[in-house]
Amino acid sequence: MNKITPERAGISSTLVRNYIEKLNKRGLHMHSVLMMRGNDIFCEAYYAPYKADDLQRMYSVTKSFVSVAIGLCVEDSLISLDDKIADYFPDKIDTPLCENLKNQTIREMLKMTTTGFGVPWFSESDPDRTHLYFTDIGLRHASGTVWAYDSAGSQVLSSLVERVTKKSLFDFLNERIFTHLGAFGSARVLKTRNGDSWGDSAMLCTTRDLATFARFVMNYGTWQGKRLMNEEYLRLATSKQVCNITSPHYQATHHGYGYQFWITEQGAFAMVGMGDQLAICLPEKDFIFVCTADNQGSENAREYIIDNLFDMVVDNLSDTPLDENEGECKALCELCSSLRLWAIKGQEDSPMRQQLDGVTYECDENQAELKSFTFKFDSAKQGKLIYERAGNVLELEFSVNENRLGYFPELGYSDENGGVRSTNGLKYKDAVSFAWTENNKIVIVAQIIDKYLGNMFMSFCFKDDKCTVTLDHTAEDFLWEYKGYISAHRC
Repeated sequence: MNKITPERAGISSTLVRNYIEKLNKRGLHMHSVLMMRGNDIFCEAYYAPYKADDLQRMYSVTKSFVSVAIGLCVEDSLISLDDKIADYFPDKIDTPLCENLKNQTIREMLKMTTTGFGVPWFSESDPDRTHLYFTDIGLRHASGTVWAYDSAGSQVLSSLVERVTKKSLFDFLNERIFTHLGAFGSARVLKTRNGDSWGDSAMLCTTRDLATFARFVMNYGTWQGKRLMNEEYLRLATSKQVCNITSPHYQATHHGYGYQFWITEQGAFAMVGMGDQLAICLPEKDFIFVCTADNQGSENAREYIIDNLFDMVVDNLSDTPLDENEGECKALCELCSSLRLWAIKGQEDSPMRQQLDGVTYECDENQAELKSFTFKFDSAKQGKLIYERAGNVLELEFSVNENRLGYFPELGYSDENGGVRSTNGLKYKDAVSFAWTENNKIVIVAQIIDKYLGNMFMSFCFKDDKCTVTLDHTAEDFLWEYKGYISAHRC
């Protein structure tokens, strides 16, 4: 991939800069942004501590990779899209299936017009998600009728790829696609509890890897003049196969659904992952946008990213290069090099800091099992929260109004296999920021920035010798402990 100025790509550097600044203004938790025209990158930015070679958790973007793998399996005559999925997994079925599930096809699974949702797997004792999918969960509607997001179905499609190819999802794609792209050299896919590839959620790759894959898909299966995949399947996969409108309210990605690809405005197709891992491809303008982020818990972030992208960038793309503007281009470069991961902001300091320093508060009985906490400040700029929870003394180091990088103190979260509690001392990398939102109120946000993404929120509101603590979190299958309201008093 070559780098060019936005002007050479037919867009003003100022408009690109304004777009990034708008994301920052609204406090989005971005990790990276990349824009391409043709094979050339005209904007690439990483929010420190993220760097270009860092692997990013792609979450449900992984489903689009599964779709491509399914297309290759069709091309190899290993499956047909109108085959019934249950026929491939007789060993996973314990009891007779209802007619709706029994007749469900691979094509219907790609389109997410399935018979209903699979069984939630994180809380189940059965480690085999494919077996769980074929477990009776009661009344199901007819497949091929209603579009409804079925993540478990995508996992079964991943297992289908592994069953018919006798290779892991990543190895199969690497052999057929990735090696030819010169990308995905450090990438991998995490596993489920039983060792299957976590095909609906767990591709780890770089931002450039995803951009390269998006370029391959938008080429409809060719790379540097060589055909690697059937064009017909990719054109079907990335075009509207079913209406996915689920409410009367606007959603940026509900312009239709293909085969594990979303459709946005102007006929663009998109790969979409939780937290706003996005690859948006607009063939008509030969434009690709990729971003990574962790906006889990935000109701509006995705619409904000996509809608402003079309309004501010896509709608202003010219078919011919613009005159170069050195000053505008320099300002964009300076902005991109200065970007930092979002941090909670507030007052610089509070008169209460010295009153709190080193003082312990004891907590009433609570579901988070938080027994006590103490703030210790090294200065007005940084410190740590020491707290006892579930019999363990934990420390969370923070910086005021900016992030402090470290490791989240809890143990027992998943490592390479989702849903398997780690016993090897694993701690997730984190970025922790602290803010005085009022003289007597503190907010701490811990962002998990590892192979798993999530965020934890703590609020401490002090009055006399009492404190009310609010805990909340957004994460797929961890940080469960941080939830609820707690009353505490000064010792």
